[in-house]
Amino acid sequence: MSSNSFEATKYIGVRFRSHKTRRHGVLLDKYFVIRYKVNGKLREEGLGWASQGWSPAKAHKIRSEVTANIKLGVGPQSLGEFREIKAEEQRVKIVASKARKPFSEAGETYIEEYARNNKKSWKHDRTRFKLHLAPVIGKISLDYLTFQHIEVLKSTVAGKGLSKATVVQCLALARQICNYSIQRGWLNGANPVKGVKFPRLNNQRLRYCSLDEEIAFFEMAIQRRYLDCHDICLLSLYTGMRMGEIFALTRQDIDLVENRIIIKGESGADDGPKSGRSRVAYITEKILPMLATRIPDLLNMESLLFPSPSGDMRKEIGENFATLMKPLGWNEGVTDRRLRFCAHCFRHTFASRLVAKGVPLPVVQKMMGHATIQTTMRYTHTHDDQCRNAAQLLV
Repeated sequence: MSSNSFEATKYIGVRFRSHKTRRHGVLLDKYFVIRYKVNGKLREEGLGWASQGWSPAKAHKIRSEVTANIKLGVGPQSLGEFREIKAEEQRVKIVASKARKPFSEAGETYIEEYARNNKKSWKHDRTRFKLHLAPVIGKISLDYLTFQHIEVLKSTVAGKGLSKATVVQCLALARQICNYSIQRGWLNGANPVKGVKFPRLNNQRLRYCSLDEEIAFFEMAIQRRYLDCHDICLLSLYTGMRMGEIFALTRQDIDLVENRIIIKGESGADDGPKSGRSRVAYITEKILPMLATRIPDLLNMESLLFPSPSGDMRKEIGENFATLMKPLGWNEGVTDRRLRFCAHCFRHTFASRLVAKGVPLPVVQKMMGHATIQTTMRYTHTHDDQCRNAAQLLV
């Protein structure tokens, strides 16, 4: 509790009272007030505690300014008015500071404080930001960033001869940084990326693995003794798992009793489950012998099923896959990336074969780990011949 007994200081109109128990240094904490007359009436206003930075000299300075303003009839004429002016000055300073924040600073903060902790692809964001966004709009203050600046960014990235996908990714990153800046109070008004027309993408892969190609690929992989490449692709073809999901598999994820594989939602891999949800893949006779052979060699339950040569989690399937592609010749002369054969084609083939067998799309969606049924429906176009055959049933 505080005492109500005020004591004078050496300064006229400056008094204080001591706290009964709380100390500031070796002395009891002191609460300072100032007294002065306005139109013949005595006014007293509290300033604050010594522990908050107040002192007799500081209180005297404030009182002197107030009384001088009262005599001249200008400026703040009470402590309350002083505080209002200081608060407004601070607000203006903060607004001005925010307005001056360049896009580059906002982008770096977004990547380090948000993307790094929330996005698996944050390293890709960092690279795109440094290579494409920062050089074009990095120096522009957020509150001066406009639709036109984003259009310049769009045309600049496209002018480098980069893919439409890269242009879309750069625009999406700019939009995310601006949204983050709005949330942080750095950017006022609407997102300047709003209204910018994104290039339409048609990057749906059209390449699948036929039964003859399946035989040729796996026979050659065995002949070359590319066993990791063979087993990784076999697992993808008969479970539909993404490469990143396979790379993250450990011994504890393989259940040979129930014949199932647990695909963890947070795998730590760049190409892990995109929905963030865990799911189950099922072990069939096509992959059981391979898993049964590999598992006894693992040291413990946390051991990776397909570690990199250095023992860490893989980032990619490795150069052996590209080496296999050369003698097979499947990509020779193929410039459209949608038609080129890649390791991801095995996952697409898994889904395509399920659809061809008449498996309901919701089941395919669950097995593939798709967040939406629309993604799964992309596989239906590969079986238009089934629709033609169905139509013939009515003839």
